[in-house]
Amino acid sequence: MSSPGATRGKPRLELEPVRPLALKERVIRQLTRLIEDGAIKPGDQLPSERELSEELRVSRGTVREAVQFLQALGLLEIRHGSGTFVRLAKDASGLREEWREWTIRHAARIHDLLEIRKALEPFAAELAAQRAGEEDMAAMEDALELMQPAVDSPDVTALIQADLAFHHALCAAAGNAALSEFADALGEQLVQERGAIWNIPGRPTRSLFEHREICEAVRAGDPQRARQAVLDHLNSVEEDLGASILSPREPTKKG
Repeated sequence: MSSPGATRGKPRLELEPVRPLALKERVIRQLTRLIEDGAIKPGDQLPSERELSEELRVSRGTVREAVQFLQALGLLEIRHGSGTFVRLAKDASGLREEWREWTIRHAARIHDLLEIRKALEPFAAELAAQRAGEEDMAAMEDALELMQPAVDSPDVTALIQADLAFHHALCAAAGNAALSEFADALGEQLVQERGAIWNIPGRPTRSLFEHREICEAVRAGDPQRARQAVLDHLNSVEEDLGASILSPREPTKKG
């Protein structure tokens, strides 16, 4: 198989065409593997968006979303006018510490966003329990299938992907495009916070159980159970953050 950039004298990159299911997640997985295996080293430039799109047989939009995710995670650096490069100097432990430090620096913002999630996502789950079709359920179950081996590994990058994919599928199942777009925008702001959360001891196992509870409630068509399952999950996440990384939010009074 030819590789992107091979005709320009760049090293061959062994990339596999991806299947239609979970395209962005599969692109992320392949690019992450190349970085972790050393096929692309810190400081190396990635092939262009067009080259990756042709080699992976996905749209340029899918490639762009995958690259933006890896940039948010701290693995890639986009230099406007120059291209996309593997970031220097972050091994796995250093990257985990970076996620933790980012979460501490943005504590107030994270508390704000969690409050919004606790208002938005339980309502989305309630709607999903009333409206979800088989494709919606399949998308949630696919995310759970990605999550299980990542919990066993543990593979934090894969866990973040699966978490985002699950919550996207849940909100999409609500059948409200505006709600789904808003939830996705919130998720994009919390990628590094998710990295910090998934590194908390015991958190992956708890989250997998909680996501399964949400999925089962939606499949059962039980709106109140689905709402409560999401709220229980988000409260659990907030408690772990408060116990391990962030101080609980101090109550404030106006006037």
